[in-house]
Amino acid sequence: MSEHQGMVEVEVTALAAGGDGVARDEGGRVTFVPRTAVGDRVRVKLVKEAKSFARGELVDIVAPSADRVEAPCEYFRAGCGGCQWQHVSRAAQLAAKQAIVAGALRNLTDLAIEPVADPAPPYGWRRRARFHVVGGKVGLYATASHRVIPIEHCPQLEPELDAAVRVVAAASPPDGELAFVRAHDGAIAVGVERAWRGAASLVGRARIVGVLDDDHRHGTPIVEIEPGLWTGPWDFAQASAAGNAAMIAIARAALGRGPGRLLELHAGAGNFTRAFVEDRWDVLATDVAAPPKPIDGARFETGKAERVLARSAGPFDAIVLDPPRTGAAEAVEGIVKHAPKVIVYISCDPATLGRDAARLVAAGYRAERAWPIDLMPQTSHVEVVMRLVKA
Repeated sequence: MSEHQGMVEVEVTALAAGGDGVARDEGGRVTFVPRTAVGDRVRVKLVKEAKSFARGELVDIVAPSADRVEAPCEYFRAGCGGCQWQHVSRAAQLAAKQAIVAGALRNLTDLAIEPVADPAPPYGWRRRARFHVVGGKVGLYATASHRVIPIEHCPQLEPELDAAVRVVAAASPPDGELAFVRAHDGAIAVGVERAWRGAASLVGRARIVGVLDDDHRHGTPIVEIEPGLWTGPWDFAQASAAGNAAMIAIARAALGRGPGRLLELHAGAGNFTRAFVEDRWDVLATDVAAPPKPIDGARFETGKAERVLARSAGPFDAIVLDPPRTGAAEAVEGIVKHAPKVIVYISCDPATLGRDAARLVAAGYRAERAWPIDLMPQTSHVEVVMRLVKA
């Protein structure tokens, strides 16, 4: 690494979980640099310095990596932070995600980690999205900023959803947040954070069947995102239909077929629940809120995971959990007390998965196999399904 008046020149050696490139100076200090690729030699302006790490802004590419490609999106090139890795080849993206998962799970001995599954197309896969509106302009935050970059087109969206976003943007929505979700049959529901007189006029245009502005409903702002699975624009649902189908298939294989008693934690709207019922499991599904519509063949209880674990009589043959990014630290003790033969942990953060799985291993489980899945191409996000068995 060379330095000159607050500028440094470094070579990127890895990509971090948040998407930044990672370099080290001669003293071993890590420098994080957004929008770089492994093998890039770059000039960087340091914007934050600490004893053990620094953060920089890319100023110039001295020598580009063989993994670097031209980003196709004009808004990404202008600084849009909706994606992190459009400038990185798909092969390099998958390799980086494999390395991120392996690093997060490195302390789990004898764990077999499968190659990263790549079920989604590189672009045009997103069926759910949120945007910000500032001064009547619809856009996304710039990288590492709350500055909104107005956009007129997003290549990550499914084409019909992209068209609906353009229709809403042209209608001058109020400042705040917008949410969109597209159903399996093409119907689109829209959420508008603030009350909007123009909301009702959108129904019937660009496949929009309903709008929810503030607390006002126009049309039917709930759609069947998958057959039998209903969601509104503000509800969580996996963004990629192809990726979600692959993840469900992997979770089913990791769990195996019933019969048996299954406790499903963080079940949400029932994304996995329906598949487990089909596989002959007697399912008790739980989450902090009930799903928009009942799930055929399953019982549902509301409550935080740790409280449901404390009050549920059991016994359960298996437990499946799909917690938020923060993981399931508060639920681990309750899971261990129920002593299921099989645990399937579905994680959107390999780091918290590694933390929680280590506690389960210490309590007598064996981390058997992990399946990483690239649900969101061009981003640093990676999902992992892990199977643990009673040792």
